[in-house]
Amino acid sequence: MEVPDYIKSYEALLDSLIAAHGREEAMSLIVGGQYRAIGILESSALLTHGLRPEHNVVDVGCGSGRLAVTLRPFLAAQNGAGGKYLGTDVLTRALDYAREKCARPDWEFIRTIEPVIPAAERSADYVCFFSVFTHLLDEDIYRFLAEAKRVSRPGGTIMFSYLDFETPTHWAVFESTLANRDPHRVLNKFISKPAINKWAAQLGLTVERLYEGYEPWIQLTETFHYIDGREARGTVEFGQSVAILRA
Repeated sequence: MEVPDYIKSYEALLDSLIAAHGREEAMSLIVGGQYRAIGILESSALLTHGLRPEHNVVDVGCGSGRLAVTLRPFLAAQNGAGGKYLGTDVLTRALDYAREKCARPDWEFIRTIEPVIPAAERSADYVCFFSVFTHLLDEDIYRFLAEAKRVSRPGGTIMFSYLDFETPTHWAVFESTLANRDPHRVLNKFISKPAINKWAAQLGLTVERLYEGYEPWIQLTETFHYIDGREARGTVEFGQSVAILRA
């Protein structure tokens, strides 16, 4: 299959970041920076909603592995009972970096171009999409949700972050997108709550909770500092809004 133009744009961006900053820093910048901090935030979100060491996690759009690296000690194999992890992404070199960083031969990192999840039916306890649906068209979001349902065990958790026009702090993203006339710019996609409810109803999923981007709900496993110096501790917001669906 021919590689879509938007993936070529991401690959070119990664090339330029590596040339300017070196591989290590580039692998943080390609996923938005603050590699360790956001990894803690994402893993804490899963743990807040009941992730256990024996659970299997599918991380769609895993990038260079910031969530995987943070989950590595938590999903550590204990007598063969540790949870499995599958990370997918469009960038081969980011997946290579994540694989090296995690050093878990029992974990899988697979490149995907189509909106599919290369996992067996009813094999996952958690399927997450962090900062993925923020860059996809509606039809591909729906396809991914259908895939998430297919691979989720009954009662499994599907978690995704999204941009919402109703969230005041997200308006700045729209304004910056509006000002950017580059035809090859990254797509920034907003999703409405009615759309989420409709998709869930069509797919037979239950909407358990829709968190506003500014709503504190994540119980952090450890304190960290944002790049602007702010300290994150205790119970914090995600920034993007987050939907929790139940299979």
